[in-house]
Amino acid sequence: MKLITFFTTTLIVSAAGIAAGMLFAPRKGSKIRRDISRKSHQYSDYLSDKLDEIINSGPDYMDGFGDKTDQLIDKAKNTAKKIEAEVNSK
Repeated sequence: MKLITFFTTTLIVSAAGIAAGMLFAPRKGSKIRRDISRKSHQYSDYLSDKLDEIINSGPDYMDGFGDKTDQLIDKAKNTAKKIEAEVNSK
């Protein structure tokens, strides 16, 4: 419950700060809204590009895991064969 209260309070205080900032802003509201819109599009494009980079780099990063898994499987099989050979020889 405390987490919800924290986020609600943060949202309300942020909205009040934005409202106060717009009331006391040195420029016209239309210019400020245009600047906010432009910046939000820039940040949106930036975040979209970064997300695409992360998604596209995922498979390249994961390729090495398959090779390591195969190596571990081969090592486990070889160890199992050695143990089996020792058990059969006794």
